[in-house]
Amino acid sequence: MVTIVLLVSRDTFLNRIFANIDMLEADSETTSLLVYVDGDTELYQKARNLTVNSRFVNKLCIYRRKGLPNVGNIRSRRKRITDIHTEIKGIIQDCDYILLLEDDTTIPLNTLKILLADYADYPYAGFISGVELGRWGYTHIGAWRVNDIYNPSQITSTPASTGLEEIDAAGFYCCLIKRDNYMKSKFEPFDNILGPDVNFGIKLRQSGLKNYVDNSIKCKHLTKRGEITFLNSDIIQVQFSKEGDKWSMKQL
Repeated sequence: MVTIVLLVSRDTFLNRIFANIDMLEADSETTSLLVYVDGDTELYQKARNLTVNSRFVNKLCIYRRKGLPNVGNIRSRRKRITDIHTEIKGIIQDCDYILLLEDDTTIPLNTLKILLADYADYPYAGFISGVELGRWGYTHIGAWRVNDIYNPSQITSTPASTGLEEIDAAGFYCCLIKRDNYMKSKFEPFDNILGPDVNFGIKLRQSGLKNYVDNSIKCKHLTKRGEITFLNSDIIQVQFSKEGDKWSMKQL
């Protein structure tokens, strides 16, 4: 059984995101949908209506803001995402896997089948992710390798590749995780420079697990300026480097 977890903080692409999820090659009885709304009442009502009308038998849309900090700079946003995942751990029902999705990403319709097949081949994986381009105005892949999993001082986005390959961390835009791995994780930002998704992956690696990215699962990143895809974008690499207690980022 799989629970699809969608985090919603804007309505810009909401109809398209729900249509994408509804068309996934997934059994509607053994696949559940959990939608977490981080926004105002109007956004919740729209997301709730879309959730109710989705094809999945088991579905839930929740709206929780109590105790969460206001959205401001990127650091406060990362702290908010951290708190949200901590809350979800107390809400999510029994399942075998969790598929984390974001409200600005559409995924191939066979994504879940491919990721589950990958897990069948690598049953002790920490997580297995698809690939997506574009963050902070850079068309880099949202998957990362570090120079030292126990004391990272360089974090580099992966180059264009094919097939299934090992990575250390990835975003939560299309990430399949065994429920046990998700539930035992303590979500927190990574060293005040990257989000809880990167920290999640590194902690799994430190526990002895391997993480993977399947480059055949090419997701679309939706922005107000249009779609960022592997067909219309030049792929670059970026690297975060630490000197002393300060991090800097550069394009390679």
